[in-house]
Amino acid sequence: MSSLLEHYKVLEVSYGAGIADVTSSYKRLCRIHHPDVSNDPESDEMMKKINIAYTTLREKYKREAAFRERQASARPVWRYASTDTRAQSSETRAQSSETRTQNAETRKSAAEIEKEAYTILNEYFKAINSYDYSSAYNYLSSYDKQNITRDSFIEWRKSVARLYPLREFKITGGLPVATMNWGEERILYARRFRVEVTEDNYSDEESQADDVEKLVIYENGLWRVFLGYMSVSDLTRKFDERYESKWKRDVAKRWEDYNAGIYPEYNMLSLSGMRKAAAREMYRQRRFGCAMTFAAISVKASGTRGAGYEQLLRSAAKTIRGSLRETDFSAYAGDGVFALLLIELRRRNAGEIIRRMTERIRKNAGPQLGAKASIEYEYESWNSNALTDIDSLNNVLKKFRKKM
Repeated sequence: MSSLLEHYKVLEVSYGAGIADVTSSYKRLCRIHHPDVSNDPESDEMMKKINIAYTTLREKYKREAAFRERQASARPVWRYASTDTRAQSSETRAQSSETRTQNAETRKSAAEIEKEAYTILNEYFKAINSYDYSSAYNYLSSYDKQNITRDSFIEWRKSVARLYPLREFKITGGLPVATMNWGEERILYARRFRVEVTEDNYSDEESQADDVEKLVIYENGLWRVFLGYMSVSDLTRKFDERYESKWKRDVAKRWEDYNAGIYPEYNMLSLSGMRKAAAREMYRQRRFGCAMTFAAISVKASGTRGAGYEQLLRSAAKTIRGSLRETDFSAYAGDGVFALLLIELRRRNAGEIIRRMTERIRKNAGPQLGAKASIEYEYESWNSNALTDIDSLNNVLKKFRKKM
């Protein structure tokens, strides 16, 4: 490697770039090609070329700086110029002073330009986190606004919010401002930020975080958030991919929770598993509005114990499970007490549905129940305007000396 041009190419900077650009590019390439972080078998050879190029250019800048210092310290030779020449020199000095002032302002703007990019993206995420999607749309680039209308963007963000109810965005870092190619013809002056996405799974006990990258571009003197979607259909396709991934993850997590807190003999959740399910649904009620009913059914059969009583409880559990929808939850609290969480069930028909359920339990149990057996129930309903909590659910269980 003999020519300086090749050294500049290795460091991926333009010919004659300053030492600051060279150093920044060198650090960036080290983070990519260093053998400790790269699995590429040619990473060692690539790092050698990068180190040689950086050392050569750094020494070049040192020699040039030393030469300029020697030139500046050399003794000047004074020669008296004519009046016209001195007047022209005065004007030149005034113009140079003005030029230096403009350059200083330009340097100041360059120093603040990354801060402005961060501010715009931060304001965008602040609007997203507060569900102000109309304001968030204002921070999008002109490219995105040409392909996606405000209404489409708002509907898309609402769909994502329903898919990830507790998702929040927080900027954690980013790369320096640089030019990049987008497509075949479009060249962007952009900065890429690393963003942490936090998603709580409806309760304080479970949460997960992941990192994504977000692009901010400079256009018409302003920074704007760049999504890069080609059309509304492209945006919808991205959402569908997220939905399918989230659905698979939720199903796996739900089965994991279900198997961890289940009563195998009744194929129902325990009260601890019910607490998690109730926490999720109560959050959904607060967020989107959701009517629900919480009920407790106690099956008692005096004189019937042992295997006969267990068979009776299994029959009751089977009847309850068969009466519920996919969105409902059931749990066994012990001592013949069953807990039910019925979603989107109005007060006007909750009592009737639970009464029919108890009659079905009695009918399916048949002679096992006995004459002295009793089936008692307690329930409470909440509409979308009345918020509930775990204490409200415990009030229903209190009658049967149970607590969630």
